[in-house]
This record gives sequence, C-alpha cells and structure tokens, in this order.
Amino acid sequence: MTLDLDLEGVFRDGGVLWAAFFASLIVSRLIEYGLVRAHHSLDVALWKHELVGGLHDLEFSLFVAVGIIGGYLTLFSIAGRSVAFGVTLAGLVVLIVGHLVLIRYYTTTLQPLGLDFWAYDLTEVVDTVQTSGAGNVVFWGNALVLIAVLVGNAFFLRAGGVPDKALYAVGILALLNLFVSTSALDADRPAAEHLALNKTAYFLGESAAWAFASSSTEYQPKTEPTDNVASADASVRSREYPWMYRANYEDVLGPFFDQAKLDALDRPPHVVVIVFEGLGTTFIGEEARYGGMTPFVDSLARDGLYWKNFLSTTGRTFGLMPSLFGALPFAERGFMAMGDDMPRHQTLIRLLGERGYHTSYYSGFDTAFDNVDQFLKRQEIDRLVDRSELHRRFGGDPGATERYWGYPDKEMFSLATSIIDTVDRQPRLDIFHTLQSHDPFVVPEEEDYWRRFEQRLQALNLSEDEAARYRTYQSELTTLLYTDDALRQFFEWYQSQPAYENTIFMITGDHRLIPIPQPTQIARYHVPFLLYSPLLAESATFASVSSHADVGPTLLGFLQAQFGLSWPETAHWLGTRIDTARQFRNVHSRPLMRNKNQLIDYLHKDYYQADDQLYRLSEGMALTPVNNPDKQADLEQRMARFKRVNQYVTQQNKLYSPEVPGHELPPTTPYRAASAPDGPASPQQAIDTVLARIDEQDLNTTEQFQVARRKAFDGDYAVARALCRRLLQTSPDYHDVRTLLGRTYAWTQQFDTARDHFRTILQRNPAYYDAYNALADVELWAGRPRAALETINAGLDRHPDRADFLAKKAKALLALNRSADATQVVATLEQTAPDYDELPTLKNRLHP
Repeated sequence: MTLDLDLEGVFRDGGVLWAAFFASLIVSRLIEYGLVRAHHSLDVALWKHELVGGLHDLEFSLFVAVGIIGGYLTLFSIAGRSVAFGVTLAGLVVLIVGHLVLIRYYTTTLQPLGLDFWAYDLTEVVDTVQTSGAGNVVFWGNALVLIAVLVGNAFFLRAGGVPDKALYAVGILALLNLFVSTSALDADRPAAEHLALNKTAYFLGESAAWAFASSSTEYQPKTEPTDNVASADASVRSREYPWMYRANYEDVLGPFFDQAKLDALDRPPHVVVIVFEGLGTTFIGEEARYGGMTPFVDSLARDGLYWKNFLSTTGRTFGLMPSLFGALPFAERGFMAMGDDMPRHQTLIRLLGERGYHTSYYSGFDTAFDNVDQFLKRQEIDRLVDRSELHRRFGGDPGATERYWGYPDKEMFSLATSIIDTVDRQPRLDIFHTLQSHDPFVVPEEEDYWRRFEQRLQALNLSEDEAARYRTYQSELTTLLYTDDALRQFFEWYQSQPAYENTIFMITGDHRLIPIPQPTQIARYHVPFLLYSPLLAESATFASVSSHADVGPTLLGFLQAQFGLSWPETAHWLGTRIDTARQFRNVHSRPLMRNKNQLIDYLHKDYYQADDQLYRLSEGMALTPVNNPDKQADLEQRMARFKRVNQYVTQQNKLYSPEVPGHELPPTTPYRAASAPDGPASPQQAIDTVLARIDEQDLNTTEQFQVARRKAFDGDYAVARALCRRLLQTSPDYHDVRTLLGRTYAWTQQFDTARDHFRTILQRNPAYYDAYNALADVELWAGRPRAALETINAGLDRHPDRADFLAKKAKALLALNRSADATQVVATLEQTAPDYDELPTLKNRLHP
C-alpha cells in the first residue's frame, strides 16, 4: 500500500511539473513570435506558423514528461519526494533557459541550431556568444519571465492539487506521443520552414542523429565499380589518387582585357582579392531585394566583369579559403578543420608565391577561428596580418571593448595600406577579409551611419512598405554601408599608387548575410563575384552559374596564356573554369556544404537537391519543386560518390602528389567532367542548332547581329562566325558584322584573316572609322607598330579629332621608341579630350 501511495505521488508531482513546463513553453512561443516580428520582415502568416508551433511544443513537452516521470521516480526512491521535486524542477529550469538560447539563435539567423553546434570548438562558441552580445538585458529579462512562469506554476499547482482526470489524460497523451508525430506546417518559403519547430526538439534530434550515425562512405580505390556518374575515363575508379588529372588550363578572361595594355606590362599583374563578409547577391544590382546599400561595389560591378549568379561552396565562412584559393574538398568538417592533418594540396597562394609573387593576407579578426592561420601557413604565405598582429604592430584593439570581432574594416584597411607600402617585391597577391557585416552588426560612428542609412532610403525612392522592410534590418544594412565606404577609401588610396594600373581586383562574398531571410534553399550560397581592373577593355555582366571553386583554375589559365607563367603538369582542382556565357545556364555539377556537419545539398546542371527535395533551377537562381524520382536518384548517387571519395582522399592523404607522372593520369576526372555542357554536340551541330533557333524566332538582321555579338563575347567563335557569314551573304555592306567577324579572328591571333576583313571594309567605305581602329589593333597585337601607325594616320586624315585614334597613335609611337612624337600626340589628346579614360595611362608611360 505504501508503494501505491508513492507511485501516486510520483505521477501527481510529475503531472504538476509537466504542466508548469508546458506553460513555460507556451510563453517561450510568444517570446519567439515577438522576437521574429521585431527583427525580421517575412512575407508569411507568422501567427499561423507559431500556432502550429504550439502543437510541436505540446509534442516535445510530452516527450519531456516521460523523462520527468522516470527521473522523478529514481530520485524519489533515493532521496524522497521533496528532493526529487526540487532537483527535477531545477533541471527543467536549465532546460527552459537552454530553450531560450536556441530561440535567440533562431530569431537571429532564421536557422535552428543543430549539427553545426558540434562542429566548432568550445573557444569558438564562446567567442561567438560573447561577440554577439548574448548576455544582454532582453535575453535575461525573458529568461527571468520563463523561470518565473515555470517555478511559479509548479508550486501553485502543487499546492492546489491536480485533478486525477488531468493526470490520466497527460499519461495517455505521453504514451500516444511515442507512436504519433505532429505533422509540420508546409512552409511556403525557406525563411519560414523552421518557424513552427520546437527549437530544442530540433537540436536534440539532430544531435542524436549525428551521434549515432554510422559511416557508409568508405571508398575502395582498387575495387570501386564503374557507375553512370562517370562521364569520362572510367578507369579513374581504380586509381590511388582519384581526383588528380593532367592539368590543362583555359584562358576565358583574356578576351575581356585590353591586349595592348597586357602586352605593355613587364611583369604579371598584381592581384587583390577582397572577401566582403556576408555579401549576398540580394544586396548588389538594381533588382536586388535589399539593393542600394553598397553603392561603391555596385559601381565596380557596372564597370567590370560581374557574375550575378555566383555561388559559395559552403553556407558558412569555414569553406571559403580552401574553395576560393584551392578548389579543395570539404573533408569531414571542412578542409581547414583537419589542422595539421590537412592532406597534401596546391593552392593559388602557394603557386603564385613560388613564381615570384609576394603573398599576404589581411583581416581585423583572429585567424585562429576556423584554423585560417594554419591553412595560410601551409601555403607558406609571406605575410599574415590579423587581429593579434595588428595589435602587436599598432596597439589598441577596438574589438575588446566595442563588441566587434576585431579591428573595424576602415581601420583594418588603413593599417594594411601602411604595411603594403613596405613591400618591395613585385608583383603581389593581397587578400583582404572584412568583418563588420557580421553579428552583432555594430559600426564605429553609429549615429552618423544610421543617418546615412536614412539618406540612402530617400535616394532609393522606396515605397513605405519597402522602406519599412529595409528598416527592419537597419543594423545589418548599415554595416554594409560602412564596409562599402571602407572599400571606397581603400580604392582611393590604391588609385594613388603606381601599382593601380597593373592590378586586377576580385570581390566576392563568403556567404549570404545570415539574418536576412533567404528566398530559396540555394540563396544561402548565392553571392556576387566581380572582377575590376584598369586593364579591362570592356565591362560585362554574366548570368551563367559558377562558384568559388572555379576562381583559382580560371586565374591560372589567364596568367599562363597572357604572361607565360607555367604551372605543374598535374592538378587536383575540383573546380573547372568560370563560365562566361551571358545567358542564364549552369554547366557545373557540385555539392554544397551548409555547415561543418551537413553535406546534403547537390547542384547538377538544371537540378538542385536539398533536404530530400528536388528542385529545377531557372533564371535568377529560382527553384521550383519537381517530382522526378530518376533525376533525384541520380543526384543522390552523385552525392554518395562524392562523399566516398572526399573521405578517402582527405583521410588517407590521397588528394595530390607531385610524384605521380602526368602521363599516368587522365585528362579529367568523372567529377570534373560532369561540369561540362550536356551532349557530345560537334561544332557544326552547335552552329546548326543556333541557326535553327534563330529561324524559329524569326529574328531580324539587327537581332541576329546581337546574337552573334553575344556568342563572340562568350568565346563561341565558331557560331559567331557562322552567323556573321550568313548575314553578310544578304547584307555584304553591313560593316558592323564584318568588323565583328574580323575581330573574332584577331582575338585568336589569326591576324592575316582579320586584316583581310578590315581592308575589305575600308575598300568599300574608306570613312568607316571602326575598321581603322580594328586594323590598328591587329597590327599592334601582331608586333607591327609601323603598320599600325600608317593605319591610324590614314584614319586621322578622315577623322582628325577622334580621341581613340590619337591614343592608338601614341601607343604605336611609343612602341617605335618615338617618345617625343608620342608626347606631342598625348598633348593633343589632352587638349581635345581631357577626360579620355586612357589619358592617365599614356601619361604614366611617357613619364614613369
């Protein structure tokens, strides 16, 4: 009878504790609702998601009820009823405070904390929490409310008693809950897909799945069978180094540069890489949802080469350096997380350093985070300047008192420029990583920048609703304004340096700005990439898809073709080359890693797999859910194959070995071969396809010429030439077409053919000025400055005031070592066109 009384007390107190805990969960749901409304602008029915969230909270509380009864019964039998009640209540207090921490994380990032928590060291977690200001008054105020609700209800209900029927109902629900799961509300957009979830249940579930997951990714290089993932050289399956191949770099950037400027350089150009923290594509360009807050970067995108559909390969910063500079695999928790166990590899940093470049890295934060310092030291980088090094050199540390991650971006750039001035070795690779646009989103001179934020809103002519949406993220967007300003000041300094005219700048983001809602699953990786340089001949915007992993191979191809730099005959790059197609398309195939413990997203051509859902990829990186089991199985197989090889090459140090002879390797690997246009179409088939499409669309002559221009600028010269020839059959005096045709031959150094086309134009129309320009370019590129001078003089006889003719005449004279004559021509150019773009360059060449 005593046992029956004890069990009744146990279940009665257990019911009291469950009811008090559930009440605190309901209050926490209200807190979450308020925080989301206060900090985010979501185009969803927030109340509906949070209402369904109450059901998820009930489900979670019933699982907790089972634990409460079990733990309470154990404590009751050992120490008695009072101790059991107090200890269990204390445990629930800890649980509800932890639940509030997870809610705060979610309301900041719009992503629930799960596997990524276990991927970071304790020191990294502490740094993140301290910098984000997790211990603020609002948080602890909410924590005290939840504790009061939990403890107050527990003692109130215990004193008043709980009806037996209520206890029976709780017990039945708890048992049913073990077998029945509450369905989730279908989210109509990724920003809201986790709203209804109980954040602690999610964290515990993800953690348990990770802890008990069994490895099924073992790779056997000697026995791996061929499957349909391979599209080239299936024998690679049995090789010891499955991602090594014979290197063959392609120059896709050269056609966009001024060849005469490149030829005039006596050494390879300087390269400056700027990683803009959190710079997603949602902030760049006129159509960006939160555009207008980076006016300087916008101007560089307009004046340079801009890829608007670029991708980071990871959803967090941990994967940036290995991907951007080495096209490296992910390993288990990110390549850099391997520390001293990183497998042998090559990177852009090391290769340029070995060929005379001075390599350096600058940032205001602590590079021990994510093991960035270890990675850079493995590359034998010449200079690593981070938070500790800046403190050693200059003193102070604003991050220690202002909740910055380190030195603010303006100060970092300013201090870095004073260090760069001390570098004598040329050329240079300088890497900068900003930090301001990161939680806690604070800037120096905050009031001034908030005022400038409002001025930008007025300049953008937004509607009231749009302005309200911007103001929801005022802190985040203000940091973009600040860092954009820091970049502008840095460029102003750089323009005063002799190196400016010979520098290539590359700017990208490491991932999206996390607090801003993402419109699609792939948006977390959607970043801009732009290349700006005074050496460019034109600006261009590309809609084709590429990624950080394609940057290294692309730059190496450019430096090899234009400056004769040689690279190892073997390589391991997982990237290919940046796609310069101007129309939207994706020819690449690659996985994308969300965080250090989640490799679950795969992009292959027009399809994207995420969270067991297959999507179709379309213009603007839009995703449409599709039901295609065969295609989904194909992407799952590709991912499984990648994971097996990724594990093998990183854990067994089988990624790269310079001792493997090139003749023993294939020209590519199945993984890289997948990143190529579909189909084995011949050049003639490609031409026939384009011509048939034009006929179907019934394009007029001008529209057909525009198609030919796009094809030419995309490097598809065979198709462009075919279009031009067809147009000239019916319009032989369409000189723009013949000029384009001749230039395609000039770009591929077929100078005799190019000359023939330009001379044909001048025979038919001696006044056609662009033919003089094009013919002079051919002669300069062919190393015949005297012939170029004769051509330009003939053009000046008919068009004496054309600034571009005068500039080319000065270049020809300089090539002939006739500096005095060139000086007179430049003086005439300055008098007739003082704002001509190339004038400063010509003057510098006259007076270096």
